[in-house]
Amino acid sequence: MSGAKTVENLTLVAVITCAIEFFVSGAIAYVSQSLLMTADMFNSAIEFGSAFVAYLVFRMLRKNRRGLFDYGLGKAENIASLLIGLFMLASTVLLVVLALYRFSHPAHIGALGVWLALGLAGTFFFINAYILWSNVLHSRRTPSPALRAQIRLFGIKVLMDLMVVATFLTTLLVHAQWVDYLDTIASLVVVATLIHSAWDLIRIALPDLLDQSLAEPLQMIINQVLVKHFDSYMSLDRVRSRTAGNAVFIDIYLGFPAEIRMAEVQPVIDDMRATLEREIPNAEVAVISRAVTG
Repeated sequence: MSGAKTVENLTLVAVITCAIEFFVSGAIAYVSQSLLMTADMFNSAIEFGSAFVAYLVFRMLRKNRRGLFDYGLGKAENIASLLIGLFMLASTVLLVVLALYRFSHPAHIGALGVWLALGLAGTFFFINAYILWSNVLHSRRTPSPALRAQIRLFGIKVLMDLMVVATFLTTLLVHAQWVDYLDTIASLVVVATLIHSAWDLIRIALPDLLDQSLAEPLQMIINQVLVKHFDSYMSLDRVRSRTAGNAVFIDIYLGFPAEIRMAEVQPVIDDMRATLEREIPNAEVAVISRAVTG
């Protein structure tokens, strides 16, 4: 099975898993009245949205439906990451409101809800850990914003499963008044993690969506290539660069003396393109030349 098909299938498994976990955690949250399980339900909804969009992107990429998109589907991945981050922030607002209410009206979670939550967390801990590790392996081979978003989300999910187990085991084993606040405190830890992850996703997605130029280290590589061939061209008209998902696009506009034949210009263009594509991973370079008189 090809790598693209493997990633697509893995993402489909994540979609199905997140959908199941969303409904089950929602039912347990309703039965147990646990704020932590409510946070788990929101996180499962976020994961479902992320995995579903990533599945659509990977499916389109595998089928090479890129004829209508000259620059690929990188923007779609960035838009998905941005929407996931915004949904995370909206979820945290609701969870904070619920947490403030729960602090003023503490409630003890019943034994049935505790055992249901433990069973859910234990089962999905292994499932989510497997999906997380598989995404990490594929991201090392072919990194992309969609995979990074899934790694972040499933990393949070694994930590949340561990937190659910620790919280509800404490609820079962310890009989003290402060235990009634433990569920709310644990949910606030999840909220803090969601806010941090949401900010990272938004911070990474926005520059690409706004077509921000490449970072300074990559700009230095472009400058070194231009300096190398400084004597070959007469004018440097413009350099444009941006990223779209995992791809890097670089356009260089150069003016060459009008008396030079194209056979002399082409080796310079080929060397610049080859050097940049070798030095900058996933780069697509275009060198546009024009004749300069006088």
